[in-house]
Amino acid sequence: MLKTPTIIEKAFAVLSLFFSTTAVVPVLLDSEDAAVNTPDPYSPLIFMGIYAVMLVLIAFQWKSFQRVVTYDIWVWLLVGIAIASMLWTVAPDITTRRSILLLGTSLFGTYLAIRFSLREQLQLLACACGLVVVLSFVFAIFIPFYGIMSVQEGGVHAGAWRGVMTHKNILGRVSVLSNLVFLFTALGTTTKYNYQWLCWVGYGLSVALIILCTSKTAIIACIVLTVTFLLYRSWRWNYSYVIPFTIGIVLVVGSGGILIIDNLDVIAGAVGRDLTLTGRTDIWSVMLEKIAERPLIGYGFNAFWRDWDSEVTASVWRELAWECPYGHNGMMDLLAELGIPALIAFVCSYLMAVFKSIKLLRITQNVEGIWHLVYLTFLFIYNVSESTLLATNSIFWIIYVSTAFSVSINLQQSQVYRYATAISDDGWFELTASNTDGEV
Repeated sequence: MLKTPTIIEKAFAVLSLFFSTTAVVPVLLDSEDAAVNTPDPYSPLIFMGIYAVMLVLIAFQWKSFQRVVTYDIWVWLLVGIAIASMLWTVAPDITTRRSILLLGTSLFGTYLAIRFSLREQLQLLACACGLVVVLSFVFAIFIPFYGIMSVQEGGVHAGAWRGVMTHKNILGRVSVLSNLVFLFTALGTTTKYNYQWLCWVGYGLSVALIILCTSKTAIIACIVLTVTFLLYRSWRWNYSYVIPFTIGIVLVVGSGGILIIDNLDVIAGAVGRDLTLTGRTDIWSVMLEKIAERPLIGYGFNAFWRDWDSEVTASVWRELAWECPYGHNGMMDLLAELGIPALIAFVCSYLMAVFKSIKLLRITQNVEGIWHLVYLTFLFIYNVSESTLLATNSIFWIIYVSTAFSVSINLQQSQVYRYATAISDDGWFELTASNTDGEV
């Protein structure tokens, strides 16, 4: 039986998650010259240290690790394709280094799943997100050169908060994640250690950052995910309540969709966008032409978007007439880098996680049982116009891998608990669902 995680192990997990948000270190290396892209030599060293410690911790629970890694073979197939792309990549130096770091990132997500219960994972995430939120306010208020955008992108975002991130949109994305994490920890806080008020403070500060960073995507995502959370929670009700509630949501969303379509030009202008999603459709059109040249193998992990020294990137930039940093769509970037097999592997992993999450939601009663489905929805929403899928040292990929394995662990434990409690002393079955916490 595994020992309860110590405070030192929890502190290690929190700091690792904090650095995986790309907070502090890259922004401190920022230069007053907006044209200069300052390299970050420190973060790779930090994560090499994190992954070295993680491997030692995994060694102490090797049997559990061997069992859990088999719960989602699609994740490892995807990582395997990324590593194998070293053989055909157009950027061997970058792909080799980053694919190895991707393996470490994926193993860290697995480590979280086998070492911490779902409630503990949310508490660790809350601590990491809390550090980001508090430090973002400190940077923006007391050292605004770092905390507020000024010269970046020609000053078009001047005045928008970026906190401890390199860009306001990154702060917005992490703030939406923080908003969700604090919502779940606040609703799931036990009376033994009642820090509920602190969780609600974190929730409110996260909302404030979403507004202050002026990211339209973050604001819309926050609203949509809050409504989605309420909808998912309704799936636990009696069917006589679920059906009319769902019909009501469909009617409201349908009516709103019609109004949006009828007034698309006005709405797009109001939120500072155009009907090409601020040029995203142009990017995708050019990317599809390049993808058609290497549809099965792609151009290599992290090898498609580089610099003018890369023939592929330079060709795309010349056609777009601007230096686009990434494809603004997670699926498109995955397809360009690793080809159709990698996209199929991810879709299979994602759909399997969704189906398991729905099943877990239905057989549990605690709020944590909804987390997996809400996070998967968050990941889907953000990868429509951004790119937060397969990435090294990324908190979003860490949580996805943790979700892929944690949902299987929690589902098995919930089913075992229900079976054990369904039989009463006289042999009759109780038809009530359990309220398991999903402890590992």
